[in-house]
Amino acid sequence: MSTNPQTSPPAASTSTVAIMLLIDAVLIVIFAIIGVSSHDGDLGILNIARVAIPFMLPNLLLAVAIKPGQLIHNVFPTGIALWLITVILGPVLRAIMFGDSSAMAFILVTAGVLGVFLIGRRIISTLVNRRQKNA
Repeated sequence: MSTNPQTSPPAASTSTVAIMLLIDAVLIVIFAIIGVSSHDGDLGILNIARVAIPFMLPNLLLAVAIKPGQLIHNVFPTGIALWLITVILGPVLRAIMFGDSSAMAFILVTAGVLGVFLIGRRIISTLVNRRQKNA
């Protein structure tokens, strides 16, 4: 009996999932570094953490709830959901944790940058995975 690859996510090792979670976290830190450097200029660890942590928390919490195979390569709906939840809850947590407000321009830039980073990473990993399977 064969399984339909469209409905069954690829098997994922624990180390692969951990690496992909780490890559997502690094991408969020890069987003924070870009933001801090373009506004404040002070790239101290606390300034970067103040921007990154509110976006990392919803991303990591949702990632824990997702099946590992879907976390790695699945662009839709998993990647889109992770991106949307991160973009929506990040500014909310930023306001709650640090009292920082988020202008609409910030939210739009956040959505764009994290969309390219988080969804783009999944597209790239999907293409690499397909290429490895076909090789």
